[in-house]
Amino acid sequence: MSLSFNSRNSELDGIYAALFSAGEAIYAELKKGSGLKFAASGNESGDEQIELDIIADEAFFKTLSQDNHVRYVVSEERPGLSKLSDGPYSIALDPLDGSKAALIGIPSGAIFGVFENAEVAKDFNGQNIISGGFFVFGMNLEAYFADGPDVYKGLFDQDAGTWEIIALPDAMPSADILAINGANQLVWDQWLQDHYLSLLDTKNGTVKPYNMRWFASMVSDLKRLLLQGGIFAYPAANRKGYERGHLRLVYEAIPMSFLIRAMGGASTDGDQSLLDVPVTDLHQKTPVFIGNADKIADIEAAKRGN
Repeated sequence: MSLSFNSRNSELDGIYAALFSAGEAIYAELKKGSGLKFAASGNESGDEQIELDIIADEAFFKTLSQDNHVRYVVSEERPGLSKLSDGPYSIALDPLDGSKAALIGIPSGAIFGVFENAEVAKDFNGQNIISGGFFVFGMNLEAYFADGPDVYKGLFDQDAGTWEIIALPDAMPSADILAINGANQLVWDQWLQDHYLSLLDTKNGTVKPYNMRWFASMVSDLKRLLLQGGIFAYPAANRKGYERGHLRLVYEAIPMSFLIRAMGGASTDGDQSLLDVPVTDLHQKTPVFIGNADKIADIEAAKRGN
């Protein structure tokens, strides 16, 4: 086993081993250049797939099926719940986040959440998640995850074939950095257009405006957020298909929000924490704002008109 990590909950040790093993397999395929072309299919959210999306999905199912603590798996690439055993935990996956970014060399990754007491869609909510994190498939294979309230970084040693896991005991730093697709600003609600412009205002030259950063790969943008601070945003937009945002609540927004909360940050859909949003569908979309707690509070205040 390449992973030596002891969870706060020993029943999760095998689940982490399965997740990390799949991450290694996907990274190996990506390094070979495998699957970097569009597939003839789309996923359950209507997005185009590349072949590596399917390879990644199958890699996670192969490893997770070997652990009898995993009851259900929900994946971006599959229509519903897939039952693996009668175990007590269920896994939500975006097996290859940022797949289109991978086509042009921007780091992609995978997102995971571990839920307990999850039998139907509504149970995959922020109150039932006990672990959440992501892999980054970049120059190195990395992982960032929260095991309960404890946050860790993993770095894969490709020569030794082993993981080094270190605790990240400090809170997320704060920075005036905004990761958002500013090209959509004219189709945002007016409150968000106004707030966005306020962040870029130089205040008569006395205050530096926010720096703009946007990979269009959630795992890459969240890695920078976790290490540097700021805001990541993928809001709703007044155009077809984006009325409730584009990111998925169960296997993207909730796991990332759980991790960032453990780092002292916060999340919102504009009205409430993403960890409090009711789940009605496994592939439900949501507006997403994640970052430093004070900046998230400012976003909610802006929407209220305060």
